[in-house]
Amino acid sequence: MGPTAFRLLRVTLSAAVAATLAVVSAPLSPASAAAAPPIPYVVTLDPGHGGSADNSQPDKLFDPGVLGVNGLVEKDLTLDIARRARDMLQKLGVKVVMTRNSDQYVDITPRIQLANSQNSDLFVSIHVNYFGDDPTVGGSLVLYPNSASEAFANTMATVLGKSLGPAGIPSDGVQLRDNLWTTAQMPAVTVEVAYLSNLAEANLLKKSKTLDAIAAAMVKGMEAQDPELKNRAGEIAAYARAHHAQQLAATEAVSASAGRNPAWPWAPVALVTVGMVVFRRRLIPVLALVVAIVGLALGRFNPEEPEWRTRSGVRRRRSRARLWGVS
Repeated sequence: MGPTAFRLLRVTLSAAVAATLAVVSAPLSPASAAAAPPIPYVVTLDPGHGGSADNSQPDKLFDPGVLGVNGLVEKDLTLDIARRARDMLQKLGVKVVMTRNSDQYVDITPRIQLANSQNSDLFVSIHVNYFGDDPTVGGSLVLYPNSASEAFANTMATVLGKSLGPAGIPSDGVQLRDNLWTTAQMPAVTVEVAYLSNLAEANLLKKSKTLDAIAAAMVKGMEAQDPELKNRAGEIAAYARAHHAQQLAATEAVSASAGRNPAWPWAPVALVTVGMVVFRRRLIPVLALVVAIVGLALGRFNPEEPEWRTRSGVRRRRSRARLWGVS
């Protein structure tokens, strides 16, 4: 073989080995990442009041709210209802921010600051009413801070009246409360769900199904105020389904690529044969041989293959059985 032909053959073999190494070392990656998921809708729920007296810390602030004629405490009811509403919203794919999630005192200003900092789309503060002068007064009352939130208050009051009226809690309308939540950067309302001074309503609040109905009615009021809440939930669900399908497809593709298919390692084996003749056991045939061995091993032993996992599991179990002397 002349010098020119020898150099040409060496260059060709070098390129072939480089290509083979590239194929071996290239990671098996799934399909390109899907488009970014839809931004979740954000709702801040504010369970009113909170905290308990602590004799060891007499200066510690707490605010239990009103005490019902039947012994119910407002701070406990507001947190219970808020958690139920949170769970319902989260099932819709909504991001829920809780101003408190335990029996703790949180001042008014940090509550609305938290909602603003989280770029909340809606803010709902949950309370229970009390009017001791007339125990017959009842119903759900919705308060709003300014004209920017008036439409939300009217929508919420309408939905609450329709949803809870048949259960014994009629609508008590809306009312301006211009000294609360005035710095809200989103529609904000306070829902006084019922009257703890009204024995009939207070007893209804003892029932879990009533608290569920109140939470569901508030969620419906939010959906009625802003259809984007429900639309975003649909988009998030559709994205999750599509993303799951893509992950399955990518996993199957990776499994197929990593399966027992030793066809490609025979290319470096052929290079070994030719290289041994041409280069007399120099570097290139050695590299090709290493690639061939690794390739054959990967083709034969695929830990992702269910059959191989099963055999491995059997072997491990048998090894443990022999170790402990059991069959």
